[in-house]
Amino acid sequence: MKKIFFLLNNFNEFTFSEYLNKYLRNLCSISFGDILPENTNEYDLIILWNYRKILKNIGEKKNIVVFHSTNLPEGRGWAPIFYTVFNKNKYFHITGILADNEVDSGDIIIQAKFEIKPEYTAKYLRIWDEEICIILIKRILEHFQSNKLTGKQQTGISSYHPKRIVQDNEINVDCIFKDQIPLLRACENKFPAFFIFDKVKYIINIEPEVKPAFPEDLEITFYN
Repeated sequence: MKKIFFLLNNFNEFTFSEYLNKYLRNLCSISFGDILPENTNEYDLIILWNYRKILKNIGEKKNIVVFHSTNLPEGRGWAPIFYTVFNKNKYFHITGILADNEVDSGDIIIQAKFEIKPEYTAKYLRIWDEEICIILIKRILEHFQSNKLTGKQQTGISSYHPKRIVQDNEINVDCIFKDQIPLLRACENKFPAFFIFDKVKYIINIEPEVKPAFPEDLEITFYN
């Protein structure tokens, strides 16, 4: 049985047990930790799960994977789900890459893609993002017969998203409402949109009337 290790920032971020049971049960043994194992070769696959710390000399290892929710090399850096919605991208991408010494720059192993419909907000993209990452892990385990993964070098023009701050979610009350919709769809309850009127701060969270279903047009492609 294959072995997987999830490297977490902290154990509070282990929120995806439902998907592990759904997709990986009986396929592999799973371990978790907030420190990279000393001997990474003991595992078939190591996942840096939304990991935000810098690991030195990691590029030489060939079984460590990072998932980033853009069409790399586009959109490296921070808040990929926010910017995907805010920039009105036609498709949502999740790219699985080999961990490298530079952020979001490793060889591409696998990628998922689906069209963003008008009712999709960042809230639902984040929910599906988590589930799709587990689906991609399952596909990787089935596709590769050893713990040495291969992929293709990133090509094209790279772009970088900056880290966002609370003030970036402020709605301009003097702008046309239609122009604010991308920002409203891109914000989530944890960091909501807001506006200030007569020195009072108002919080805005939006929700489609009908809860959107998991995307049926999900496409998965390997690049090794």
